[in-house]
Amino acid sequence: MAIIGKIINDGPGTVNIRSGEVLTDIVTDKDFFQIRTYAMGDNDRKNGTKQNLQFTRNKAIELRDLLNKFINQV
Repeated sequence: MAIIGKIINDGPGTVNIRSGEVLTDIVTDKDFFQIRTYAMGDNDRKNGTKQNLQFTRNKAIELRDLLNKFINQV
């Protein structure tokens, strides 16, 4: 497991967007919040994850605050 240790906010920039959609699942326990994404087309989640992100409670709060800034921008 690779736990997020530091979030660097690079601010406004250009996002490299790929066409298509991927499946994502969320897993939580008392200590961690995990986001897993799968390869495009792997809708049965059988080919393994492309990326795992594990957040401690404190890092999840930090991410939430960044997401709130993004969501609430005018």
